[in-house]
Amino acid sequence: MDTIEFHKSTAKELLAVKNRVRNLVNHWGEDGRHQEAVIKTMIQRFLPEKYKIGNGFIVRQTGLRGSHEPSNQIDLIIYDTSYPILFKDNDFVILTADSVLGIIEVKANATNQGLANIIVKSNENGKFIFDAKVDKTKPLFNGVFSYESTVNNVDTIKNQIKTSWDQLGKNRHLYNVNHISLNQNWFYKFWEHEFIDGKLPHYLYQINELSFSFFISNLMDSISGTSVIENSNLWFPIDKSIEVRKRF
Repeated sequence: MDTIEFHKSTAKELLAVKNRVRNLVNHWGEDGRHQEAVIKTMIQRFLPEKYKIGNGFIVRQTGLRGSHEPSNQIDLIIYDTSYPILFKDNDFVILTADSVLGIIEVKANATNQGLANIIVKSNENGKFIFDAKVDKTKPLFNGVFSYESTVNNVDTIKNQIKTSWDQLGKNRHLYNVNHISLNQNWFYKFWEHEFIDGKLPHYLYQINELSFSFFISNLMDSISGTSVIENSNLWFPIDKSIEVRKRF
């Protein structure tokens, strides 16, 4: 059986379904919503039943009873259904931070749409959620998923990620953007243990037709405990270390 082709089929399916709406209508707002729906549906297939994925807001209490603070609207939120939900209407949710396992910003082309600014916004969302959590030991999965980013110069991508990543405070390794699928071939990952050890924690990989799948596999690893690691050859069918194009 061919595990690599199984994972490559994720990219083929996502791109094929995404293009159906674009081929029929020229409405960028609707196209953007459809792109979010496509990756959301794909991720939901892999999630354990106790987790859901939706879109909406996180709210946190303030020191003043009767008042609260809302986050920016977040494209995709992965949350634990064992926690109470403040508001839910189909896939639209308003949640407290303790239920949130991960957030994802979805873009058609992140480099054309301003990768650095996208990361800054996602970092701010991550910090908002992390600051409201009681348990501050587990990193938040903070991802940017882009269907068709242009990667002509690796150093340009590196600079946009690094500059945006370094703006926030000392705990940024627990909530900043840590996974980016730039397109079906290019994948970014932040390795927390490298950061703690004072090494170069940012990795850019070129893994042709596997970036989308590796993004999802890393999300599953982030929320699943030991299951993905114990079956790592199934979730990660190639050794990414061979495909590293930049460390910084």
